[in-house]
Amino acid sequence: MYDFNEETRTLVDLVRRLVADNQMPLETRKLRGERLTQADYAPGREAARKAGLWGLDLPSELGGAQLPLVDRLAITEENFKCLTPLRFGGDILSNMFHLQGEQKARYVDPFLADAKALCFAQTEPGGGADPARAVSTYAKRDGDGWVINGSKIWISSFDDADTVFVFARTAKERGADGISMFAVEKDNPGLIARPVPMLGGFTTHQLTFDNCRVDDIAVIGGEGAGFKGAQQALSAARFEVGARALGIAQRCYEMMVEYAKQRVVFEGALSEKQAVQSMIVDSWIEIQQHRLMMYACAEKADRGEDSRVEAGLIKMTCTEMVSRVIDRAIQIHGAAGCTYESPLAHWYDHQRMARIYEGPTEVHKFRVIARRLLA
Repeated sequence: MYDFNEETRTLVDLVRRLVADNQMPLETRKLRGERLTQADYAPGREAARKAGLWGLDLPSELGGAQLPLVDRLAITEENFKCLTPLRFGGDILSNMFHLQGEQKARYVDPFLADAKALCFAQTEPGGGADPARAVSTYAKRDGDGWVINGSKIWISSFDDADTVFVFARTAKERGADGISMFAVEKDNPGLIARPVPMLGGFTTHQLTFDNCRVDDIAVIGGEGAGFKGAQQALSAARFEVGARALGIAQRCYEMMVEYAKQRVVFEGALSEKQAVQSMIVDSWIEIQQHRLMMYACAEKADRGEDSRVEAGLIKMTCTEMVSRVIDRAIQIHGAAGCTYESPLAHWYDHQRMARIYEGPTEVHKFRVIARRLLA
């Protein structure tokens, strides 16, 4: 089993206490059917900020914790054992780290101070797994600004966002070249949003940009460089998806063990049945295997080595693994695992989507990993 160093163990213990004090009561409320708001998450968010868990990957000069990937994944894994995890702040893309002057004041400082929230609009109705080539949203220079036309879909976090960072083509080249990133304020009259309900009670949005005008300062990272800049953060995001899956799988495993010991069937504890033991042991083995693999790959990334294939591997295998673990946990719980009064039913819905976003399993297998192995 993977063994953290003392500093990482201290961080994990801190997150465990914060989650127990602030987030587990919210989980209980959610399971009772209550609809939670940003205000409900605010106390935990503030507690995390006071504990120094803010801008986890941000440079210290921007007020961030500047944690290595291994530490960030350990925090994520512990945090997502709860159905209502902590929400850390100070999230910006790495290509925004070096913005200065008016751009920094408008697009960096408010997000670091938690005065504003953001979301990203990349995926289009015409394609999701190959976003660079599918981008048809177009931005045309007009005087001292730009006019954006096009559509995005499956945009998460729009409800809570103040600013949308949208990818649009500014040159005729296909692929990543010629794609720029624009900051569009949510109240821009050229931005039209339509909610799209999803599995698990989530709501994403379709965004239509209809002659949406922005000024020149809204171009983030330079003309034609927006997509490439954003992709720098993609590997870390894929690792994060894997860590979330591991945290959920660990909680499901713990629930299996507890329920199997308590539940009496056919004059004996459920834990005495060979089929149940097999499901529990198989889950434990898979979790340990994937944890070892994930942190070994993260260590490689922290050494500055190219870990793009490893990021795809972790995202793909961990999301597939957690689906199997959740399924076993529900099987052991029976009807008690199929109700939304249990976190298992919520995770069952959530993790079905996790096998698609940040790149579907098949794309990672055949376009990322196989292409690299057969190059």
